[in-house]
Amino acid sequence: MDFEDYKIIEGTIAIDNEVATSFGCIGTLEGTSETETVEKKCEGSVVKSIKKVTKIAVTLTGHPYTAVLRNVAGMTNEGLKEGIYGYGDNVKSKKIVLTAKVQDMDGNIKYIAFPNMDDVKGLNIKIDNDVTEIEMKDFEFAALKDSNNMFYYEALEKDLTDADVKEKWLTNFTPDLVKTAE
Repeated sequence: MDFEDYKIIEGTIAIDNEVATSFGCIGTLEGTSETETVEKKCEGSVVKSIKKVTKIAVTLTGHPYTAVLRNVAGMTNEGLKEGIYGYGDNVKSKKIVLTAKVQDMDGNIKYIAFPNMDDVKGLNIKIDNDVTEIEMKDFEFAALKDSNNMFYYEALEKDLTDADVKEKWLTNFTPDLVKTAE
């Protein structure tokens, strides 16, 4: 079966091991592997090389829910009056898990997951009074290795035989969830 990514129909985000929540509206999601090449040279010529993935650069655009935007950016209301959130130089790195369902044009579903990401961009604000369409927010993440030494996971819904995995993928994804029993 061929699967051509058509659109994301559900996207969830979990931050610092909290319960996953809906991200909001996702416009685009792109991941690009960053690699290093390790070479063996003999008499000045490369005789062997391997690529080593160091991380995946993930970019996402969308209309996130306000709570999601604040949480990803590291905004806090600690020490501030009720309803007020601030962004300062005390932003802490957070573990982010991004999961989603992707649909193809025939209605087939693929589950995807980035299990261990860091926000690399931080807060960005842009307000344009001359637009006729509300601009999507831009996010940049670094997808890092998880405890299974993986950066990314995917599974076609038709191939998922474990009901627990299917049920928890969007709400409670962990590397242990998809690992075979030892």
